[in-house]
Formats: sequence, structure tokens, C-alpha cells
Amino acid sequence: MNDKYSIHAQNLHAGYGTIEIVKSVSCTFAPGTFTGIIGPNGSGKTTLLRTFSRVIPASGILLLDGKPVSDYTPAELGMALGFVPQDEGRPFPYTVMQVVLMARYARTSRFAALVPEDYARCHRALAETGVSHLADRSIRTLSGGEWQRVLIARSLAQDTKVLLLDEPTSHLDLSHQSDILTLMRRLAGSGSTIIGVFHDLNLAALYCDRLIMIQHGELVADGTPAQVLTPKKIREVYGADVVTSCHPATGRTFLMPIKTANGTNSAGKPLNVQVISGGGSGSDLLHFLSGKCLSLSLGILATTDTDYLTAQALDIPCVPVLPFSPIPAHALEKFKRMLSRADRIILSVHPVGTGNLPVIGALSEVDPARIIIHLPEGRDFSSYDYAKGAAAAAFENLCATGAQCTTSYDGILQHLYPVAPETHE
Repeated sequence: MNDKYSIHAQNLHAGYGTIEIVKSVSCTFAPGTFTGIIGPNGSGKTTLLRTFSRVIPASGILLLDGKPVSDYTPAELGMALGFVPQDEGRPFPYTVMQVVLMARYARTSRFAALVPEDYARCHRALAETGVSHLADRSIRTLSGGEWQRVLIARSLAQDTKVLLLDEPTSHLDLSHQSDILTLMRRLAGSGSTIIGVFHDLNLAALYCDRLIMIQHGELVADGTPAQVLTPKKIREVYGADVVTSCHPATGRTFLMPIKTANGTNSAGKPLNVQVISGGGSGSDLLHFLSGKCLSLSLGILATTDTDYLTAQALDIPCVPVLPFSPIPAHALEKFKRMLSRADRIILSVHPVGTGNLPVIGALSEVDPARIIIHLPEGRDFSSYDYAKGAAAAAFENLCATGAQCTTSYDGILQHLYPVAPETHE
């Protein structure tokens, strides 16, 4: 029964410590398919993907090519399955070629040297991902998008038949998104099993053969993009109203959010909510909040950021800046004025480096009682820190001084609309 499936999962449970994230998931993935895993932030998408790759231990049945994943040695697993994380630390100044060459060592005997065929395969992987010109560059000098393509190249160089990708397009511009996902479709067409986590539902619908939707760690929909991405299901899972259409070029399902005017609260006055996000971390949240009778605004966003595109679609004001450039002083001042007018501030925890650290720093001037921090379950502040500890320290200081932290969208609503305590006469 399992021979025709690359991955077979049955009654799978997984999580972090005593916290269960993935709950009784059963699914299979066949060779020659490209499957997208979708769902709101914190729903368990990444945890499920890490479980498939044995990064996270699990209970239940998990087979890779008919063999329990737990029975694979690290070398065997490295030859059978490739994994591309959302990001990866760069503690050492390796060159791009050195990083990609690391993928070939699972295929060599212990202490054996790499052969010309190994180098040729790595050069081919660099060419496939469009980073050949970076081969001799230190990985510490790369942009987020360049580094993401290098990580994909490294996985391609493993020559595995199963490839897992955690948000493979989150740092890429439109052109490179198309290039990488077209490459993944081509690999699936040649018999590989490709599974990717997606935040962008339209990208997933455009390139994937099949989608599985996760909510609260459980599988709630499984089928073609047209079967899964229905207005009813999107409303139930994402809390967003959409209409579906056919992509004019491909005929595939395409989602368009219905503009929901910012409304008023129960007192008849708009609750002014400032959302701070980036790197796509806020897209799902914005869709969720857009129908909740709030006056929404966003912070500083690069014009290539997925959150910026979402803000444009929902007509939510923000402070746009050029990508890969320092934040201009006038943009930071405008952002601070927006903060001063906000009734509530929602910080969707996202990757922070030296470039966008001033945005988080500006929150230190705000009453922390007005701040709500959304940190997805199973993550910690340090995993978003690309500023040598400064970002994690800033997040933690906000919590320590009175900001409210929650792992769910429901928790955000509870902090936005706290229930008044009962009084007894």
C-alpha cells in the first residue's frame, strides 16, 4: 500500500516539549506531485513539515518510501529527503560554494574526498537557482533573498526524490518567486515529491497540484486548489472574506479579498489599531482583522514585502520604503506619529535585523499597556533575531514592561476587546 507513496503519515502527533502542535494528522504524498501546506499563522504548518523531516520527534505512523523514518540513519535520510528551512543562521563566513558542497557529503564514504561529479552537480544547482555568480561570495554578505536561493540550491545538490520547503518564496521578489516555483513544478513533473509551506494562497494555487489546509494543528481540507480555496473555507479558517475567480492566463483558482471598510466598536467609535509586521508575517493577520470593526494601519514596509501587497489589496494605510535600504528619517517620524495616535498596537513578531531594528526600538517610547505581541506557538523571540541579540532583547523588554503576549488570533481579540469584570450590587 505504501510503495506508491513517498511519504505516508497516519495519526501523526508532534510538538515542542509538552505542547502538542500537530494533532492526529493523516496524509500521503505521491511521487510526481507538488503539494502546498497552507493555514493561518501558528496553525502548525512548519511543525508538520519539520516532523516529516525528523527534525521534530513524532508519534504515530510516518513512512518514507515504505520505511519508518525513525529507521533511517542520518546519511540515508540525507540521500532520501531534502529540507529547505525558512532561514538558517550564518555563524561562519563560508562561501556559497562551500555551503552547497556540504550537501554532497551524505553521498560519500567516511573521510572520502568529493569527486568532480560532486562539484559539477553543485554548479548545476547554483545555476538552477540563479546564484552561480555568488559562488565565491561569503554567505554573510548575502541578502535574505540570495541566501534563500542558496539554501534551495544546497537541497537540490542533495539529489533527493523528496524535497520539503518551508515558505520558499518569503524573501524573494516576484521574478525569483516565479523562477523557483516553476523549477519546483518541473522537478515534480520529473517524478520528485515536492511539499512546501505557503503563506501566499494565490502562489500556492497557481503552482501546486494539491493543497492541504491546517488549522489548530489539524488537517481541515485536502484537495485541488479549487476544492480547498473556497470562500466558505477561507472565512472559516482565516476569518477573511474573499471571492474566487479564474486566473486569466492559467485558468487556476485565484482569490481576491473583499474590501471591508474599517468599522466602529460597540461604543460607536473606531478602535485605532496599528499593526507592525514584515516578511509576510502579517498578511494572514490583516485578513483576519479587516472584518473586525477596526480602523487599521500598518507600520514601515518595503514595497516588495508581502505584507505591503496585502495592505494595498485591503486598502490599509502604511509607510512604504524602498527595499534593501536604510529607513529614512522622515518615514520613521511618520511611523512614530501613527503610533502616538493608536489605541492599540499589535506587533506580529517577524525577522528583525539592523535595518528594521529602529521600528521595534520606537515601541520603547509607547505605553506598553497598549501593545499586543503575537508570537506563534512553538517559536521564541531569538528565532526572529538577526541583530545579534538586540531584537530578541527588545521583544523581551516589551513583555517585561507590560506588553501582552499571545500565541493566537483569538488571544489578540481578547486583548483588543477585554471583557469587563462582573459587578455585584
